[in-house]
Amino acid sequence: MSGSRDVSASGFESNIAWASQEGFNATTLAEISSDVYGPNAARPTAKSFDTSIAHLSDFQIIGADNQSTLAVLASKPLSAKLEAAVDKFEQAANGGLTGIGTDEAGMWDAIAPLNAAELALVNERFAQKYGKDYAAYGQKWDMRNELLDELGQEDLSRFARLIKDKNINEVPQEFRISGDALLKPNSGLTAGEISRISLADGRDYDVYIPRNADSRAPVIVAMPGAGLGDMKGVMANESGLTIEAEKTGSIVIFANPKSRVLDGSLGMASASWNTPGRTNLPGQIDNSYDDRVYMDNVLNDLAARSKTADKVGMIGFSDGARFAEVYAADRPERVAGVVSMSGTWMEGDAAPSKAIPMMIVHGDKDEMLPYKGGLGDTSEETPIATNLDKSRPAMQAKVWSEAGGGTGDVVQVAYEKGVEQRIYSGSQPVVEYIVQGADHGIHDYKNNGNRWIQWALGEPQLQHDFVSKGAGFLKQHIVRDLTGK
Repeated sequence: MSGSRDVSASGFESNIAWASQEGFNATTLAEISSDVYGPNAARPTAKSFDTSIAHLSDFQIIGADNQSTLAVLASKPLSAKLEAAVDKFEQAANGGLTGIGTDEAGMWDAIAPLNAAELALVNERFAQKYGKDYAAYGQKWDMRNELLDELGQEDLSRFARLIKDKNINEVPQEFRISGDALLKPNSGLTAGEISRISLADGRDYDVYIPRNADSRAPVIVAMPGAGLGDMKGVMANESGLTIEAEKTGSIVIFANPKSRVLDGSLGMASASWNTPGRTNLPGQIDNSYDDRVYMDNVLNDLAARSKTADKVGMIGFSDGARFAEVYAADRPERVAGVVSMSGTWMEGDAAPSKAIPMMIVHGDKDEMLPYKGGLGDTSEETPIATNLDKSRPAMQAKVWSEAGGGTGDVVQVAYEKGVEQRIYSGSQPVVEYIVQGADHGIHDYKNNGNRWIQWALGEPQLQHDFVSKGAGFLKQHIVRDLTGK
């Protein structure tokens, strides 16, 4: 894409027509082309703009309410972070490192970390720095034009939802604070960035402190499933929880399972959650460490660095979901709720003694952890010895319903857009979503993980928003616990 661009080429005009028909300009993509640069630029949607977190370059933008203001600010290089986002977006639009096609994931990664005000400024800088090479005479070519030119309709819908999310602030006005206000002296953490923390025993964890924080300091812990090699960063990419953190004001911990070489793995290290005394996913147990103790250490360490709630919410995927439920069952005093994404309960494990709010998401075509239980077409190819013959995803709702005095029975069913929602009896909410036609994956439009690996293990459906639902589910229970209501 060097030189001027022929904007009349097939892709751009057809996408413009589709976007207009779908209301793309009015309700999505944040109207980067016209309205965002009009009188309401810093006040997207009907919500007020929180200026306490809008630090752009060397400026604090308070109501950047006209195009000329943005144009002046973007006429010179921005902060290193924002300038890098401009360049990354341009490079990705031109095929990334290969220079071939479009690097959709790279475009996503350039936009995802930005808040709404930063995106407006980066967009203007892009138009001035690169867009002039593509625009027709007298017209402006910005990131919106680039997205419409490069992406198909399904991907455009994902980006539209991403950008729309940036204009949503779910933290009640009276609890909105800067993320810096949550940090204790010498915390070693930076609001708005994923920080990696090393523990005394050599283990580590990642943590994201939102810039748009909730003074009640809710915490969500995210855990990936089992996989080859080092799993650091996997859950952050596949969940999009940093975006949810800014919406909900929640701190997000990304816990990292320990890598070890298992029999049958041909010397390759793999990571999985290890809980001696419980039925683990691998058949080979290591009694030298216990991930429940690791999680205790993580929560204690973060509490020493930042204000945190007494109880946390947990989101786990696959084996990470199994571990989240085990930890909640064995440490109920520390957990306010759990979201299980494509997870399972292992037959024969000790049932939880205390009810905890539970949200379960599972595909009815999952071939890694089939809902009916046992091995699937994918998991039966695993070369290492496992206990997956004892996997029983359908038991998750039953055991948590019974922990709350329920019968383990469904008391309400609803259907919407290929999803069956089941609500179970019991003193605490237990809700299950069965996604029709879905395989093993985190089914959310913010999932930007490695497509090849996810395709091999079970391709996620990207039109859903179960991470968003899960974060909302946890937030209401964390906040209720904090306020005593």
